Amino acid sequence: MISEKEYRYYQRLHQSRLNLVIHIIGSIMFITGNILMLIGLFNFIDFSQILMGFSLILLAIVLQGIGHQFEPEQFDLELIVFFPVFLFSPYFMENWNKK
Repeated sequence: MISEKEYRYYQRLHQSRLNLVIHIIGSIMFITGNILMLIGLFNFIDFSQILMGFSLILLAIVLQGIGHQFEPEQFDLELIVFFPVFLFSPYFMENWNKK
């Protein structure tokens, strides 16, 4: 699914424990926001759910931007696929346990 080279690159971009925590929260918010927007669309265009989902997505993106300010290198959006995969990899724990 994701190569060793990609994991190592991603690991280098996520070394700060604070950024890792922000990404955990942001990934959950981002995925939840997308689900809420889809539910809103399938519920005969429920604008309150669509607005809530969109707000969660925007907040997650802002949080990610804040988290990356604590890193030596900058990176683009990765909340919906790559970070959740990285979260359950040994590379996440390796960075988490760094002092």
